[in-house]
Amino acid sequence: MGIALGILVAVVMLLQIGITVRLWRSDLYTREQKIAQCAMIWLLPVVGAIVVYTGLRHTDDVPRRKPNLEGEHQSLWWTNEDP
Repeated sequence: MGIALGILVAVVMLLQIGITVRLWRSDLYTREQKIAQCAMIWLLPVVGAIVVYTGLRHTDDVPRRKPNLEGEHQSLWWTNEDP
Protein backbone atom coordinates (compact mmCIF):
# COMPACT_ATOMS: atom_id res chain seq x y z
CA MET A 1 0.00 0.00 0.00
CA GLY A 2 2.85 2.38 0.81
CA ILE A 3 4.53 1.80 -2.56
CA ALA A 4 1.30 2.50 -4.47
CA LEU A 5 0.80 5.74 -2.53
CA GLY A 6 4.37 6.78 -3.27
CA ILE A 7 3.92 6.10 -6.97
CA LEU A 8 0.65 8.06 -7.01
CA VAL A 9 2.30 11.05 -5.32
CA ALA A 10 5.21 10.90 -7.77
CA VAL A 11 2.86 10.80 -10.79
CA VAL A 12 0.81 13.75 -9.48
CA MET A 13 3.99 15.79 -8.89
CA LEU A 14 5.33 15.01 -12.38
CA LEU A 15 2.04 16.07 -13.96
CA GLN A 16 2.05 19.29 -11.93
CA ILE A 17 5.62 20.03 -12.99
CA GLY A 18 4.68 19.43 -16.64
CA ILE A 19 1.67 21.75 -16.43
CA THR A 20 3.75 24.40 -14.65
CA VAL A 21 6.40 24.29 -17.39
CA ARG A 22 3.74 24.51 -20.10
CA LEU A 23 2.16 27.47 -18.29
CA TRP A 24 5.45 29.41 -18.11
CA ARG A 25 6.18 28.72 -21.80
CA SER A 26 2.80 30.12 -22.81
CA ASP A 27 2.85 33.67 -24.19
CA LEU A 28 -0.86 34.26 -23.68
CA TYR A 29 -0.75 35.17 -19.98
CA THR A 30 0.98 37.99 -18.12
CA ARG A 31 3.58 37.29 -15.46
CA GLU A 32 1.10 38.04 -12.66
CA GLN A 33 -1.46 35.64 -14.15
CA LYS A 34 1.19 32.94 -14.44
CA ILE A 35 2.17 33.40 -10.79
CA ALA A 36 -1.48 33.16 -9.68
CA GLN A 37 -2.09 30.06 -11.79
CA CYS A 38 1.12 28.47 -10.57
CA ALA A 39 -0.02 29.02 -6.99
CA MET A 40 -3.34 27.38 -7.86
CA ILE A 41 -1.53 24.36 -9.32
CA TRP A 42 0.57 23.80 -6.22
CA LEU A 43 -1.90 24.86 -3.49
CA LEU A 44 -4.80 22.83 -4.95
CA PRO A 45 -2.78 19.95 -6.38
CA VAL A 46 -5.25 17.99 -8.49
CA VAL A 47 -8.08 20.50 -8.98
CA GLY A 48 -5.77 23.46 -9.68
CA ALA A 49 -3.74 21.49 -12.20
CA ILE A 50 -6.89 20.39 -14.03
CA VAL A 51 -8.25 23.95 -14.19
CA VAL A 52 -4.97 25.42 -15.49
CA TYR A 53 -4.48 22.57 -17.96
CA THR A 54 -7.98 23.08 -19.33
CA GLY A 55 -7.28 26.78 -19.87
CA LEU A 56 -3.95 26.05 -21.54
CA ARG A 57 -5.53 23.45 -23.80
CA HIS A 58 -8.09 25.95 -25.03
CA THR A 59 -5.39 28.53 -25.82
CA ASP A 60 -4.30 26.30 -28.71
CA ASP A 61 -7.56 27.30 -30.43
CA VAL A 62 -6.80 31.04 -30.22
CA PRO A 63 -5.73 32.36 -33.64
CA ARG A 64 -2.43 34.23 -33.73
CA ARG A 65 -1.11 36.61 -36.33
CA LYS A 66 1.29 35.18 -38.86
CA PRO A 67 4.20 37.54 -39.71
CA ASN A 68 4.87 38.39 -43.35
CA LEU A 69 8.30 38.31 -44.99
CA GLU A 70 9.22 41.81 -43.74
CA GLY A 71 8.59 40.76 -40.15
CA GLU A 72 5.43 42.84 -39.80
CA HIS A 73 2.11 41.35 -38.85
CA GLN A 74 -0.68 41.24 -41.38
CA SER A 75 -4.20 41.31 -40.02
CA LEU A 76 -5.52 39.22 -42.93
CA TRP A 77 -3.39 36.13 -42.26
CA TRP A 78 -4.27 34.11 -39.19
CA THR A 79 -2.86 30.82 -38.07
CA ASN A 80 -2.82 28.62 -34.98
CA GLU A 81 0.91 28.07 -35.36
CA ASP A 82 3.41 29.87 -33.16
CA PRO A 83 5.12 32.79 -34.90
